[in-house]
Amino acid sequence: MVVVKYSDFFENMNKYLSAASSCGLKILPQKKERAKSKSHLRFMRAIEAASGVLPSELDFDKEKTGAILKA
Repeated sequence: MVVVKYSDFFENMNKYLSAASSCGLKILPQKKERAKSKSHLRFMRAIEAASGVLPSELDFDKEKTGAILKA
C-alpha cells in the first residue's frame, strides 16, 4: 500500500494513480489550519501595515553611521 500526503497526491496525481492499480493507495487528509487568536491577528495586521513604509534601496548602515557622526 502506498501512503501519500494530500498535497503530494495532487502535485503528481498521474504517478500515484498508476501505482494504485498494482497496489493500494491511501491519501492522508489535509491538515486544518489552527484558528488565529485576536492578538495574533492584530500583530499580523500591524506587520502588514508597516511593510513597505521604508524604501527597499535604503542603506541602513550608511544612514546609521551618518546619524552617529552628526550627533
